[in-house]
Amino acid sequence: MRALSDFLWHERDVLELLLHRLESERALLETGRTARVPLASREVDTALEALDVAELARASEAVGATSVLGLGPDATLATIAQRAPAPWGEIFDQHRTALRELLAGITALTGVRAGTSQDDDLTAIPAAELTHEDPADAAVELQLQEIGRKAATARGRVLRQGLLDFLA
Repeated sequence: MRALSDFLWHERDVLELLLHRLESERALLETGRTARVPLASREVDTALEALDVAELARASEAVGATSVLGLGPDATLATIAQRAPAPWGEIFDQHRTALRELLAGITALTGVRAGTSQDDDLTAIPAAELTHEDPADAAVELQLQEIGRKAATARGRVLRQGLLDFLA
């Protein structure tokens, strides 16, 4: 049980870092500080890679815990918490609550849910419709739109259905 709890702590840390990176990226985009947006996007990508690793490790450890508890390998964290001996049930409930709050924050910030993509929602504004008089401003606006589309596609990987199912 301790090993699963340790992996859940790690996953919480990674989600917290990802949320911070997403907030930083959004702040840069909203303030028009475009010079740092590529760096912020790379930091988000790095956090997403760390989340992939953490998710794999957690899933592996969860299977071990479900086996010990006599549950199926697809058991949710809520089910594990109900079956786990004291004090682990309460600890797993606290992890579940914290992880769900972090995922809610990421969802609110990105607008992307599991199994979806924002590509359809991000329609490009034709350069002719941009209100900037300076062509350089129009080019920057188009670049920001492209960065936003790429970021939205990457965010689609954040909330994988397996993680949401585990926290259901």
